[in-house]
Amino acid sequence: MSKETFYKGAQGNLSLHVVTIALATLAADSSVVATDNLPIGTQITGVRIVNAALGADTEVTVQIADREGNSTDLAVFDTVAAGNGSAFIKPVYIGDEGPSDLVIKNSGTGAATGEVTIQLEYRFKGY
Repeated sequence: MSKETFYKGAQGNLSLHVVTIALATLAADSSVVATDNLPIGTQITGVRIVNAALGADTEVTVQIADREGNSTDLAVFDTVAAGNGSAFIKPVYIGDEGPSDLVIKNSGTGAATGEVTIQLEYRFKGY
């Protein structure tokens, strides 16, 4: 897994956080943290995915999970075949619940194996 630094530049600038993960048989209903501790003050505005064919009956849900273990689904992508997709979402703000993790969950019924690149579109608003 490739860890990328989360950029917290000038407030209001639209930014793109890119992380690539090689999944090795991620079981159905299992998840992996792609980036930990997204900072308070981040407003997520979109999610993109570029994926290899991850296997029959696979689907990836991109989530954020707060320090209490509560998760919010950002976008769901069909990953049976290789491809890419994007989802523009109602902005999700990371605030009082504290730093949150960017999580990839296999929400399909088959095990997922292969490479996934997540591109998280966000702007840093501050707290």
